[in-house]
Amino acid sequence: MKDNNKLDNFLKNRLQNRAKGSESNPHQPQEIEISKLSDNPYQPRLKYNQKKLQQLAETIKENGLLQPISITKKDNGYIIIAGHRRKRAFEILNKKMIPVQIFEKITDKELKILATIENISRVNLSLLEEAKAYADIISSGTKIKELSQKIGKSQSDISRKRQILNLSDKILKDLRDNHSTKDILALTLLRKVSNEKKQIALYYEFLKNDRAWLKNKIDSLSNKKSPTPKCLTISKESISINSSELDEKKRDKILTFLKKELVGY
Repeated sequence: MKDNNKLDNFLKNRLQNRAKGSESNPHQPQEIEISKLSDNPYQPRLKYNQKKLQQLAETIKENGLLQPISITKKDNGYIIIAGHRRKRAFEILNKKMIPVQIFEKITDKELKILATIENISRVNLSLLEEAKAYADIISSGTKIKELSQKIGKSQSDISRKRQILNLSDKILKDLRDNHSTKDILALTLLRKVSNEKKQIALYYEFLKNDRAWLKNKIDSLSNKKSPTPKCLTISKESISINSSELDEKKRDKILTFLKKELVGY
């Protein structure tokens, strides 16, 4: 129950922290036309489970709406802060009006955070949706530490999930379409593989195995010695370079090779 109150507490604290008289208190619950409501443009949820929406609609039909949805004024209409699923359930029931509580002067930055809190607290986001939500909020100027405090997630968890967006597009598409894994630590390991084809191959092999298997594979790749460059000859007594074979790219390759070979000396 504590997690379910994160969004409400955020709103209450946000209003309390404003200077007195700078913002009016939220209005008492009232009814408003559903047609005047728009989704939060920063809503991270990409898909809604229609079966669960139908169940919610049936619950509302039987018991009524236990908590008004939260909205804020925007241009000639209103933006939903919290209650996207409840609004859709009302639409399933062909309702024209819905109980709301109006909050004023909600910033775009706050809309992003509130949308993420709503989904994480009440209906789990997919791994990719959560990662994208974190990335969007942080890119708008919110520090990871601040976000961590507001949504009740560790900084390391937020950072790891945000970084999976750097994986191959093919892997991200599979995560989005098939939800093949929620193993964030395994996906973090895959980021160590810079070669895209190898990364994709290891991902699909991992799905057939487990994280321990993946870690062993990636460790073996990182410990694998680089082949000796063709323009470099190494003997027990000396190292010689064929300058006719040498260009800037090959020079960099040689330097990389020597750094690896000289580790520990």
